[in-house]
Amino acid sequence: MIFNFPYGFDFLHSSELLLLFPLALLVLLGHWKKINKKHLFFHALVGFLLILALAVPYSAEMSSPKTNQTGITIISDESASMELLKKGISEEISEKLGTRVPVTVTTVSGIHTSLGDAIIQQASPDNYVLVVSDGQSNSGTPVEEALSYCYKNNFPVAALIPKTEKEDLSVEIEGDNEAVIDNDAFYKVNIRKATAEKMSYQVRITVDHQKVMEREITQTGRIESIEFNHTFETLGPHTVKATLHPASISVKNLDYFKNNNQYMKSIYVTPKPEVLLVTNEPDSPLANTMKEIYNVKISGSYGSLNGTDAVIIDNQAASTISDSEARALRNYVINGGGMVVVGGGSSFDFPAEKTYQNTEFEELLPVTSKPSNWRGGRNIVLMLDVSPSTLQSNGVGGRVLDDILSNAIVLLESDLLKDARVDVITFGSKGQDVTDGFVDMSKESNRLWLDSEIRKIKPTGDSTSLERGLMTSRTLLNGQNKSAEAEIIIVSDGGIGNDGENDNRFERAVQCAENLHKSSGIGIHFVHIHAPKTTRQVTPKGQYYAALLMNKIGLSENYNRIEPGQRMEMSFSENPEEFEAREDEYSSGSIVIYDPQHFITRNISDINHDILGYNEVTPKPEANRIVITRLGKPVITTWRLGLGRVAAITTDNGNGNGIPWAASLYSGNDSLIITRTLNWAVADPEMSEDIQLKVPDLKMNQPGRILITTGKEGTPELYFDKKPMEITSIGNNMYESYVTADTFGLHKISETPVDINLTEELMPETFGAKNVSWRPAAVNRPDEYTYIGENSLFRTAILENGGKIYTTGDVYSRIIEDASTRTEKQILTKVFYTKYFLALAFLIYLLYTLHHTYNTRMK
Repeated sequence: MIFNFPYGFDFLHSSELLLLFPLALLVLLGHWKKINKKHLFFHALVGFLLILALAVPYSAEMSSPKTNQTGITIISDESASMELLKKGISEEISEKLGTRVPVTVTTVSGIHTSLGDAIIQQASPDNYVLVVSDGQSNSGTPVEEALSYCYKNNFPVAALIPKTEKEDLSVEIEGDNEAVIDNDAFYKVNIRKATAEKMSYQVRITVDHQKVMEREITQTGRIESIEFNHTFETLGPHTVKATLHPASISVKNLDYFKNNNQYMKSIYVTPKPEVLLVTNEPDSPLANTMKEIYNVKISGSYGSLNGTDAVIIDNQAASTISDSEARALRNYVINGGGMVVVGGGSSFDFPAEKTYQNTEFEELLPVTSKPSNWRGGRNIVLMLDVSPSTLQSNGVGGRVLDDILSNAIVLLESDLLKDARVDVITFGSKGQDVTDGFVDMSKESNRLWLDSEIRKIKPTGDSTSLERGLMTSRTLLNGQNKSAEAEIIIVSDGGIGNDGENDNRFERAVQCAENLHKSSGIGIHFVHIHAPKTTRQVTPKGQYYAALLMNKIGLSENYNRIEPGQRMEMSFSENPEEFEAREDEYSSGSIVIYDPQHFITRNISDINHDILGYNEVTPKPEANRIVITRLGKPVITTWRLGLGRVAAITTDNGNGNGIPWAASLYSGNDSLIITRTLNWAVADPEMSEDIQLKVPDLKMNQPGRILITTGKEGTPELYFDKKPMEITSIGNNMYESYVTADTFGLHKISETPVDINLTEELMPETFGAKNVSWRPAAVNRPDEYTYIGENSLFRTAILENGGKIYTTGDVYSRIIEDASTRTEKQILTKVFYTKYFLALAFLIYLLYTLHHTYNTRMK
C-alpha cells in the first residue's frame, strides 16, 4: 500500500503506517467493551503518534543556501592550438578583476590538452570557473563529461572563447589500416581550416611515392573532405600520404603551422580471404562481385568449410539444408567463421509450404521468416521536466513529478513507440541525456531497462529552461539518420514562462522550437500536466504558456493538456497526402541506412536506387537493423553468434527469377553496401596467420595501443623499432601493447629486430611479399595540430550544462554578478519530524498519567 501526502509531506517508511489498522481495531474493541472513553482516547492518541514516529515523517523543501564566494578561477588554455587565437586574454581579465574579487589563474599547456581534467580539478561549489580556450581537448576526461559532472554537483563553469586571428590548415586521412589485395580500399582526406575565410590550396595524395591525385581547392567552410579509392596489387606494408601545398605566396604566409600539412597512413595488404559460396547461380551479380574481392569456391553443399573465412548461402531453400548441415554451420560460426545468407524466391519466407521458420537453420539467423509489422525509421527524444516546480502537489495525493514520470513510462509501454529509437532527456536549467544515446524500443530488454532508469529520475537544477532541453534534443537528432522521421515529446507541468521583465527564456524557447520544426522538419508534441496554476504556467492574459508555445510554432494540434492522475493518449498523425506518399515510397522499395554508425554503413550517407522486392522477415530481439526500406522492412540485418558473425541480406542476388529484385545493389556506388556486408562477415583477413595485429595511426609522443591475437601458446615476442614491446594479456590468446614514437614517419613492428623507422625519403619505391615479416606503423603529429580553431561543440556543451558564454566586451560587466548569484543554488532538503512526534507522545502520556493519578489517588 502507498500513502501519498500533499505539500511535500511524506514518510520515509510508509509501510509502518499499516500498524494503524490494528490500532483502529483495538480502539473499536475497547469501545465495544465500554472502556472509559477518555482513557481509551488518550492511549489511542499516544499509540497513533508513536506509529507516525516509527514511519519517520518528513517534508521536502526547496532551499537556497548561500556559500562564501572565494573568487574566480580562470583556466587559461595555453596549449599549442591556442597560438592561432588572440593572446593575453586571461592575464587581462585577471588584472582588471583582481582589484574587485580574488582571481586565480591556472594554465593548461603543451602539445596535449586535458581541458576536461582541468575543469574537474578546479570546479567547486564556492569557486566560479571561467575557461578561456578554443574548446579543443584531445586527452584525459572529455569536456562534455567534465561539464556534465560539474552541473550535477552545482559547480559553476563558464567560458570565454577568444577570436581566431591566425589562419591554418591541417590534413588527416580516414580509412582502414588493412586492405585485401586486388580490392578497392576506400579513404577520406579531411582538410580542416581554423577560420571560415576563403582560402585556396593544393592537396596531393600519393600511394607508395606514386601520385594518385592532385587537386586545387578553394575552401570557405571549416572542413573539406575528399574521398578516393585505391587497389593494392602486392602484399605486405604500404603507405598512403596526403600533403597540402599552398597555391599562392599569400596563403603560404597565412598557414601558421607547417607540421600538420602532411599525414601518412600505414596499410597492410593481406591475401584474398577464402570464401565458400553455396549457390545454384554461379554467374549471378552476387557471385561476380565476390569473385572480384575473394578467392571463391562455389559449391552446392556445406562440406568444404575447413580453411574458409566465411560462407555465403545464396537463395537456398529450407528443404536443401538438413539438420546435420545446420549443426555443422553452427559449430563453424560459433568458432569464429562468418556467414551471410542472401534471400530470393527460394529462401527465408519462400516457398510458402517450407520456409526457414522453426528450423534449426533459422536459429543461426538474426531474423525469423515471418512478416514484420515494424514501421521503423522514427527517432524520438522524450523530454521530461524535472525542475523544482514539479515537486509541488498535484492536488490528488501526489506530486507533479510523479505524473510526469508515470506518463513517460506509459508512453514507452504503448504500441506508439514500439518501432522507434528513443532517447530520454531531462530538463531543468539544462538538458541532461538519461539514456546516453538512442535505444531501440523493439527490444524488450531495452524497454525494461529504460523503465527502470526513468523511475530513478530525481528533480535537478534551479529553474526551468525549455530552450536547453530543445538544444540537447537537436544535438541528439542531428547525429541520427537524416532520412528518418524525428519527433520530440515534451512532458512538463507547463512552468516554462518568464520569471521577470529581463527574463526571455520563453521567447528563446519559442524561437528554438520554431527552428527545429520549420527548418529541420522535426515534429514537436507537448503533454501538459495540468497542475495548480503558478506564475510561470500562465501568461498575464491568462493563457497557458505551453499552449501558447505550440500555437506560435503552428502545432496547436500536438498540444495535450491532461489532469493530474490521468494518463496521456497521443498519436503521430499523418495527413492523407503524406501517408499516400509514404506508401508510394514503400511500394517502390526505397531503402535507407538505419544504423549509420555500423562498420557496414560507415561514411555511406544514402543508397541511390530502389529495390523491387524483398523477403518478409522479422529481426530477432538482439539483432541489429542495418538497412531497411523506407517503412521499416529489413534488408540487411546482423548479429554475433559465439565468436562468429552472421548477416541476413533479405533481397536477392541481383539475378532474380524473371525480374531481379536488387540488381542496382550489385553495381556502381550502391554495391559498396554489399561488399561491406561480406567483409564484415569475413571479419579478420589475417585469420590464417599465427600472429594478427591491429595497428592504428600513431601520434608523436602519445602512447598508441596495439592489439595482438595469436594462435601460439604463450606471450608473443615483438619489437617496435628494434626495442622489445611490453605485452600484456587481456584475454584468451589476446594481448595489448602501448608504444610511443617521437618522430614522424613509418615505424616497424616485427617478430625479430629489424632496421629502425623509415622516413619518406628512405622508404623503398615498392613493397611486396618479401617484406611481410614486419608490420608498418605510421606516426603523425599530435592531435593538437589536427583540430584547429574554435571547437563549435564546446560552446553548445557549456550552454547545455547550465553555463554561460562571455565575450571580451561583456565579461567585466557580467562575471562578478554571475559569480555571486550562481552560488545561491536551490536544493531539495528533507526536514524530519520524528523527535517532535515522540516528544508530543511522551508529553501527552505524562500529562494524562499525572492527571489520572491525581484524580484516582491524591483525592
